[in-house]
Amino acid sequence: MTTSRYIPHYSNPTHKANLHQPPFGIILYYIFTFVVMVILLNVLIALYNSAYEDITSNAIDEYMALFSQKTMQFVRAPDENVFIAPFNLIEMFCLILPFEWWMDEKRYDHLNDMVMAVIYSPLLIVTALLEQQEAWVVKENRRRGEDDEDTVMEWEQVLSLCDFEADGWDKKVQASRPNVEFDTAVLEVRELRKEVAELKDMMKMLVEGGGAGNGAKWGGDTLGESGLAKLDASKLGIQAGESSENGGRDE
Repeated sequence: MTTSRYIPHYSNPTHKANLHQPPFGIILYYIFTFVVMVILLNVLIALYNSAYEDITSNAIDEYMALFSQKTMQFVRAPDENVFIAPFNLIEMFCLILPFEWWMDEKRYDHLNDMVMAVIYSPLLIVTALLEQQEAWVVKENRRRGEDDEDTVMEWEQVLSLCDFEADGWDKKVQASRPNVEFDTAVLEVRELRKEVAELKDMMKMLVEGGGAGNGAKWGGDTLGESGLAKLDASKLGIQAGESSENGGRDE
């Protein structure tokens, strides 16, 4: 039994070049595969993990913010007959399209009130029953001289551990509290008056300092070169000749 073996033909120059060339192509392919499949894939997984942790950590805050936004949107809606989703589809296809364009306004409002009463009555009845049950519990606790609620919330458990004044939270709340006593324009005018008063003091100190150090001429030259001499001295609270008098006293 004979076995055949492949013997390269070294007489062919192309085959001889393929045998002796460096394997740069396969090395670059292995490096590319390693970078893409190992390093970049791990980086992608880490980014997804970080994004997921950020979302889950702020899930309650984002939900409450979205809930508040939707609540304020329905509270401040220009429409008097507010149908919350998905009941707005009933308003669109069962009230607006078939009745609003031809029905009298008074009758249309009455029809909306009837439809809203039918839609919201089950939810309102359940809410009233739950509130009545809680009211009975509070009334019974007050009759026994106990607290209104037996359930202790999570924020009530850590309330004794928080010192809002020491942490500076009280000051932050007071600083961020909106001023509803005065109009915004009045507050801006007051701030503008303070800035004008500070500008007057700065100008007065500048003129007095120039007259005391280098005489009256320095202050006049400085104001004249800077263009401030054109300002009305009576509006800035500076009396005429005040700088020269101060310069004469110092001399």
